Amino acid sequence: MKRMSVALVVAGLLSITIPGGAVHAAPESESLASVVKAIKKQFAKKSSVRFSVKQRGGPPATWDIKASGAYRFRASGVYAADTTTISQEAEGTGRSRDISIGRKFYSQSYVRAKDGKYVWKSPSTVGKWTYAQNLAGVIWGEDLINGINPGFLKLGASHHAISTDGGTFEGVKTTLHSGTVMVPELGERQAGMTFGTEREDGFWSGPITWKLWVGPDNLPRRFHAIIRFTRAGEGDPETMTMNIIYRGWGTPVRITAPPKHALSDDW
Repeated sequence: MKRMSVALVVAGLLSITIPGGAVHAAPESESLASVVKAIKKQFAKKSSVRFSVKQRGGPPATWDIKASGAYRFRASGVYAADTTTISQEAEGTGRSRDISIGRKFYSQSYVRAKDGKYVWKSPSTVGKWTYAQNLAGVIWGEDLINGINPGFLKLGASHHAISTDGGTFEGVKTTLHSGTVMVPELGERQAGMTFGTEREDGFWSGPITWKLWVGPDNLPRRFHAIIRFTRAGEGDPETMTMNIIYRGWGTPVRITAPPKHALSDDW
């Protein structure tokens, strides 16, 4: 999911590394342990889920975005993703579609002004796709701020998460898990917003206040987070609001690579 200007994101893919590493947490709460178990069961079944995202605010170079798509799983987590992102940028409306399958990554992006003219395109021919592989920034990992990431849920559970009746969501009775966790590093990469449990090369740190609604099967239905990015010694924090909806757990999803004739080496 793109959050910076599409030009900046594509230019930076080759140099991005995954921050944070494994999450070291105290024993998790019993309630969130059940959620992690249910998610990992979906991973083991090589299941899938569809999602939609709305994101507003954040530090400079991020844009308000709407995104939707699907994840395919394997035992280690998300194996494939197909995401379409719409961003409102200074020059116009950005649109991108990204497909990742293992370590293979396909992308097509553009920014279009209000008069319909393209401000920027990658590749330069509309309808073509760029291709690359072994890009760390696009790979799913334990550092993502996401309601279906066991790494984030374990971190949340270690910081006094609470559980209450969540009412109903889209006709499903839910339990609401919530909490706040302070992390020493915040960032972003192609796969999503990230956290780190140790200070490394990032500039941002701050609290993540989160809520997770899960159904009777303990699978997430909605994730909401307020992330406050604070830079040491520099003014007020920048606030980002993220809302993710998960639908269709287990519904068959096909994520396939673009045809070879549509691939381009023009970034």
